Amino acid sequence: MHTPPPQHTPPQHPAGGPGGSGGGSALLIGGIAFALVFLLIVGATVGYLLLRGPGGGGDPSAGATTSASSSASPRPELTDSATPSSGETTTSAAPVTEERCWDTDRGHTSSNPSSRLRGGGLEFIPPAAYTSRSELTYGAFMADTQTAYGVIEGTWVSLVAVGAVEWQPGVEYPGDEAASIRMVDCIVADGSIWGDTSQRTVENKVTEPVTIAGMPGYRTRAELHFGQHNLETFSATEIVVVVLTTPEGPSFFHSDTAIGVTEHEEATASAYESLTGLSG
Repeated sequence: MHTPPPQHTPPQHPAGGPGGSGGGSALLIGGIAFALVFLLIVGATVGYLLLRGPGGGGDPSAGATTSASSSASPRPELTDSATPSSGETTTSAAPVTEERCWDTDRGHTSSNPSSRLRGGGLEFIPPAAYTSRSELTYGAFMADTQTAYGVIEGTWVSLVAVGAVEWQPGVEYPGDEAASIRMVDCIVADGSIWGDTSQRTVENKVTEPVTIAGMPGYRTRAELHFGQHNLETFSATEIVVVVLTTPEGPSFFHSDTAIGVTEHEEATASAYESLTGLSG
């Protein structure tokens, strides 16, 4: 339980003195005035804060609008160059892998003039011994091909052909000399055209500059000998590729002639001697 405090006797003041009824009224009036001033100060402060608002201005709604507008604006670092402009492209060409012996569509697209065979920027007079006509069925970088050929024995033939040199897209053309060498090498390396022969060797391979009907170029000649075969009339063939710079672009003359078959050797020589540019 709580024990009440001891009683004190209040001091006695003379009537009308500072501690009398007149002094109490003055204190009461002073207290009320102080309270009124305090309330006015507090009310003014609260009102000012409410009117100022979160945006720092006198209109709270204006401050809120400014804040929302600022947060909706895009960040400069995201709009400088994040996406390409309409005139730019982000794609790049894939690198081309060069093929040693690039295969082409050898179909004949030129029209043969009277009594001549044409391909690319070249044409020749077909020799009498080569009575058959066709497109080439082998040969790298050879397009628009036209061939005259004669049978040696069985399915073996000697032939002469002309056409356009078509290099692999995306790969720089190496020039007429390198082209003639590469084309001969690819023919030699194509085992599908040499039947049942084996132990094949290349001999007497020569590349030299030539000029035919005013057109410069290079001729590569090589002999391909068959170590193992079942042939009766020959055992080697002469492979020739001539690449010339023509008004229609790089073009070739090609011959594959059985060595030792005189009629075919003379026919190939005749076709080569008749070789010219386009006659019109």
